[in-house]
Amino acid sequence: MDALLILIVSFAPGLLWLLYFYRRDIYEPEPAHLVARSFVFGVLAVIPVGLIEAPFQLLIERPSGVLEFLAVSIVVIGLVEESAKFLAAKLAVFNKAEIDEVVDGIIYGVSAGLGFSAAENYLYVAAFGFRVGLVRAVITCLAHASFSGIVGYSYGKAVIERKRGHWTVAKGLASAAVLHGLYDFFIISGLVSATLVLVMIAGLYLVLVRRIGHALTISKFRR
Repeated sequence: MDALLILIVSFAPGLLWLLYFYRRDIYEPEPAHLVARSFVFGVLAVIPVGLIEAPFQLLIERPSGVLEFLAVSIVVIGLVEESAKFLAAKLAVFNKAEIDEVVDGIIYGVSAGLGFSAAENYLYVAAFGFRVGLVRAVITCLAHASFSGIVGYSYGKAVIERKRGHWTVAKGLASAAVLHGLYDFFIISGLVSATLVLVMIAGLYLVLVRRIGHALTISKFRR
């Protein structure tokens, strides 16, 4: 497959989802260049994640049992990837002053998640073809956006409320890691139907949209 076509198929869905979520920040939209930087940092986060996960590849591909694979899915895949995406978003913003409402944390988190997903898409499409890219365009992009949005919501709350910040972020990160791990566990193990996975993603999307809505209702820029 042509390299340019692979690039378009891989990155276009993530960029379209990013535009969709960016437009939901209606009161005081974040600077586009910072949101774009968060996306790019999310793309780059695939590199350290790949290095960290590489020693565990055999456990991921051929676990000795269901419980071992579940643990690997949550700790190695979920926690590592969600931590990397959170750090990507945090480094992209750098200055906490840019986060002046809770929804900002969600936008930066979602952006990093979609960048990470786009990079993963590229690797999968290059290896397995165009059809895989079509499936990942909706399901995987939205999954990564939702997981990262959960952490971003927690980070936004921690910055704005200025109390128990580390605990708030830790809870959000733990929740995202578990959900991400379960998502990968269900897909790779095949123990549940594809329909149930789709229901899970739809539920995560609704949670993300509700959190964006809640963040907007408490925004200091709301009139």
